[in-house]
This record gives sequence, structure tokens and C-alpha cells, in this order.
Amino acid sequence: MNTFGETIRQLRLSRSISQEELAEGLFDRSTLSKIESDKVYPSRENANEMISRLSLGLNEFEYVQRNYLPTKKSKILYELLNLQTSTETDKIKKIIADCSATNDNDLKRISLVLTALLLLNKKDGLEPAKKLVQPIWNDYLSKIKILTITDICLLNMIAYAFDYETDKQIISKILYTINNYYPFLKSLKCSVLINLSNLHIDEENYQKAKDTLTQADKLAQEVGQYDKSLLCRSEIALCDQNYKQSLYYADLLDKIGATTVAQPLKDEITNKQLHN
Repeated sequence: MNTFGETIRQLRLSRSISQEELAEGLFDRSTLSKIESDKVYPSRENANEMISRLSLGLNEFEYVQRNYLPTKKSKILYELLNLQTSTETDKIKKIIADCSATNDNDLKRISLVLTALLLLNKKDGLEPAKKLVQPIWNDYLSKIKILTITDICLLNMIAYAFDYETDKQIISKILYTINNYYPFLKSLKCSVLINLSNLHIDEENYQKAKDTLTQADKLAQEVGQYDKSLLCRSEIALCDQNYKQSLYYADLLDKIGATTVAQPLKDEITNKQLHN
């Protein structure tokens, strides 16, 4: 990891900005020279202003300072966002291992949520899994005014642990936060809408489920996530009891390599056929 001064100098030169230009109104050129040599350190306000003049945000600056390597937490969140189902056991165990030996509360919560996911794959694992993750909402996130991206991701993964009314509160809070603070999170919003459609299906409100899945399908296509798009279309057909059409989309999921999504969906279709 480079020092603050080294990174400032590297970025300044890469943008063909002189020391006089960068230092203007903050301090003289000789002071900037000392900062770049790590002989003196600027105040927080001046440091932030220099970073801004280099056309970077603080997170971007820190990324460059780490030689363009993501933080451990960023890597874990990326892996978490790309989990498809609870059956991806090896991936889940790896993320749990990466979260170990840390004082970061977000990483501790991620580890809890993923440990609960593994319990879901075991017989009689549902109730222990619920007990493990319910405090994340009840004792903490329900009291937070603005959720972080990590918070949203975790809440979307633990919707199974709550009753219908609580789930509606959780999803409403997630969608409000995304719409108002993170509108670029289209993929995550798509996943949340799919979860919301499952709530409508559980309540046998199939029209609401179809409307929600149609919104999710549109988002999935916008971000090029065709596995989610096919899932939405299969579920819409399932709401209409069009099992042939639903299976058609499930087979397409298999063909594009999304087996971990396709197989549970096929099991769901078979189960619905047997009970109707």
C-alpha cells in the first residue's frame, strides 16, 4: 500500500497537474512537495480538497492507494452479491472463512447469515437458521434509518426468517432505500422484487406476484442478467399454472449453465403439478 503522499504525487503527475495548481489556495508549492515526500501531512479538510481536485472520491483514492486492489470487505461483498442459491456450499464456506478473525460487524453479520444458509440445507435446519439471523433485523437493522448496500444484501437473504408482515416491512424499507439512495443497484433491486413476488405467491395473490415479476424481469434485462429474467418468466407462467411454459424457461436456464437456479425451479414446477 502506498503512502498518502506517494499516491497524491502519482495521481497529480498522471493528470498533468502542476504542484502550484494543486496547492493553490491551500498552501504553497513547497508544502505540497513535503506532503508528496511524506515529510508533513495535511489536515483532513485539505486532504479531501486535494483528492477532489484530482477528480476522485475518497473510496477511489483509497483504491488507487492500495495499488488498485479491493479491500477484503469489498471482495467479500462482491462474492456475496454473486451467490445464486443456498446450495453453493463451497462458495458459502469460503466466504465464511474469509469473514473469520475480524472485528468488523458487517463481516460478522455476513458470516451469521451464511452459516444460517448452510443450516437450511439440513433436515430440521429451518428453525435454528431463523433464530440465528432474526436478531440482525430485530435488534439492529430495524432501527437503522438508511441501510448500507451490505445491509440490503443481508436483509434480502434472510427474508425467509420472518412472518409475512415483517417481511413486507423489510422489503418496503429495502426498496425505499434503493430507490432514494442507490438507484444504480438494479440487479439487487431485481432480487428483492423476486423475493417480494414469493411473498405474494405465498398469500396466493398471483396477480400481484405477476406484476412484481414483470418489473423484476425488466430490470434483469436492463442489466443483462438473463438467468434472473428466465426465472421471472418461468415463475409468471407458474402463476398462470402454465407448467409447460414454465418448464420451457427452466430448461433454458439449464442450457445457459444456471443449473443451481434451474433445478430448484424444476422441483417447484413438479411439486405444483402434483398438487393441482
